Amino acid sequence: MSIKVRLDPRTHLLILLLMSLLTLIAGSSAQTIAVMLLGMLYLLALGLPRKAVQYGLLFIGCKAAILALSGIVFGTFVIVFYTVSRMIPLMMVASALLACSPSAIMCAFERMRLPKNLIITICLLTRFFPVIMQEMAAIRSGMRARGIFKRWYSVLQKPALAYECFLMPLVVRCLKLSSELAASAVLRGIECTANRSSVHPIGIRAADGAAILVFIALSAGICVMVE
Repeated sequence: MSIKVRLDPRTHLLILLLMSLLTLIAGSSAQTIAVMLLGMLYLLALGLPRKAVQYGLLFIGCKAAILALSGIVFGTFVIVFYTVSRMIPLMMVASALLACSPSAIMCAFERMRLPKNLIITICLLTRFFPVIMQEMAAIRSGMRARGIFKRWYSVLQKPALAYECFLMPLVVRCLKLSSELAASAVLRGIECTANRSSVHPIGIRAADGAAILVFIALSAGICVMVE
């Protein structure tokens, strides 16, 4: 049976800020890998092993692409893969925050006295990204059903057709989704001025303090690492 730690959304936000500083400080390859492992450990502790494996494979893929393209003239692609590899630890902590319930996020952030507009924006984003991934999968399934881009490399052969058949429907769908999510949020009382309650437990507990202390200790160890 896996051990799952439930943390307050404010704890995720604080650890995200700490991870941002740690990503900027980490300079050597050993430190970068250690930061990545720390992010994977964080997700595993939260009971998100699938996300940990996915981000780990993405990191390995970016590193492999950097090594493969380093001796070629594709300098721009190397920069893109390097930037993505550096951002993966932040994505991991952010995914843990997005895994929280929107009502729990709103309740926790309201206790921080954050501006109402900022809280609404964050909650809409937490609902938008999961839905947009489903829309992308639906568009891809529709393209396959129509016999468009049967193989993965077909997009490279016809980039203009890929833009027309994938990106344009996605943009139109995003515009419609934004209106639907806004209407749903208003229906659920997002503009209510009263104090919000939540069925999810909100509060800084011992697990939150322990997670922050362990993260700071491991981050300090990474900072003093020498290549």
